[in-house]
Amino acid sequence: MPLSGISLTIAVTVLAIMVALGGMAFGVGYAINSRALKEFGKEELNQCVINGALIGGMMLLFLPSGIVSSLIGTITSTSSAQCPSYLAANSAICFSYGYLSGSGYVFSGVSHPSILSQITTLITGLVSLNAALGLIGSLQISILGVGVSLSQAAAPLLYQLQFFIKVLSSAAISVLVQSSIISVVSVTSVSLLLPLGIILRTFYPTRKTGGFLLGLSIGLYVVLPLTYVLDASVINSYTVSFANSSLVTMTSSVSNLGSHMSSLSVRNASVLHAISSAFSPITSEFSLFADAILNYISYFLLAAFILPAFSLAITIVSIREISAVLGSEVSFDLLDLV
Repeated sequence: MPLSGISLTIAVTVLAIMVALGGMAFGVGYAINSRALKEFGKEELNQCVINGALIGGMMLLFLPSGIVSSLIGTITSTSSAQCPSYLAANSAICFSYGYLSGSGYVFSGVSHPSILSQITTLITGLVSLNAALGLIGSLQISILGVGVSLSQAAAPLLYQLQFFIKVLSSAAISVLVQSSIISVVSVTSVSLLLPLGIILRTFYPTRKTGGFLLGLSIGLYVVLPLTYVLDASVINSYTVSFANSSLVTMTSSVSNLGSHMSSLSVRNASVLHAISSAFSPITSEFSLFADAILNYISYFLLAAFILPAFSLAITIVSIREISAVLGSEVSFDLLDLV
């Protein structure tokens, strides 16, 4: 529950104090015929009624089987995921965690691995291929008593591979950060930010701060995870395929080439033709392989950066609008034009 125990006691106590202060200000205003005091007392009493409704309303809305949970459950009825128990109270948060970095998720009846596990699998394969090409680049073949290095031949391929690995590593970090934020939101938004917001909104000096915290908690607990359900629907409509077997085949071919070249030590310059003939199929195959990888990387960039940016924008706008309804003036400089 968002308000229970000491939080509920504090909220009710502060509400009672503000009712008393508002009533006193209203009464004194009539006694001394002060319009300012009468208006202040009347406004405080009105705010106390609103705050009382907020306390009861938030308790009902955010109960484990309350309106918010039921609404989120309806929206995510075709989506599910396995998640830790502390995330299970909100099905959208549970789904977001499984979609980002958990053990996978189910969307429209189809099971999918998490974004992080897909990225990790691809990085692992690329690192293996990078190691195999690095081994070839480090080889030296003796031709007419002169050592010839293959580093120049392998360098362009290694550069592309390392670029792919860096981009995918950045995407993996982004996904991991988002997953951590989802976990923090789950344990703080309703249990900490929501009751604190209600308590602070009850006080006259901290009313705007309390309204902002209420908007923040609702935006993070409801809007943010639901945007990830929307992200998953976009991702699953984005058709892209990449067979991990092609990565395994490519790595195996490069490894076999490295083993073959490491055994060469001849005195005949015609070996250059043999090396060129052996390396040419690898170069051609790598070109097709790189095109497929780039298409797959664009899928991960969409999932790790572009769609989360829209999720963040929607959440920030929602927090701003909810806070405004609750009496807080929140301005996000970058979104003032939204």
